[in-house]
Amino acid sequence: MPIIEWKDCYVVGIQEIDQHHQSLVQYLNKTYDHFREGHPLDPSVLEILIDYSMQHFGCEERWMENSSYPKLGTHKDEHRQFRAKISQLKKKRPFDTKWSVELLWFLCNWVTHHIRETDAEFGRYLNTKSRHG
Repeated sequence: MPIIEWKDCYVVGIQEIDQHHQSLVQYLNKTYDHFREGHPLDPSVLEILIDYSMQHFGCEERWMENSSYPKLGTHKDEHRQFRAKISQLKKKRPFDTKWSVELLWFLCNWVTHHIRETDAEFGRYLNTKSRHG
């Protein structure tokens, strides 16, 4: 049972970014399934997320810079806040069930909100910009 079910509302309209989002959702679902099967989450999950977020956020921010997106600064702030929270979770001990639930809850909520709200807003901006010249 997935923690996040991929839906059309997660499509931003930029193929590269949508593929990144789908990969992230698949990774989170695999991680969640592993946890539900009784396995503790390994802290390496955070390293994978940090690496992934650096690549993905860089990609999004390049798209935004290239299109002169007026909310780039705000978007970058959200990315910084995500990385800060992940770093904070990385320092918590022990890596037990409580930690795993906190991590999964944060990731599920942050990812779905960020994609459906902040990234979708950028997708609408690009769509409007391409229609009007």
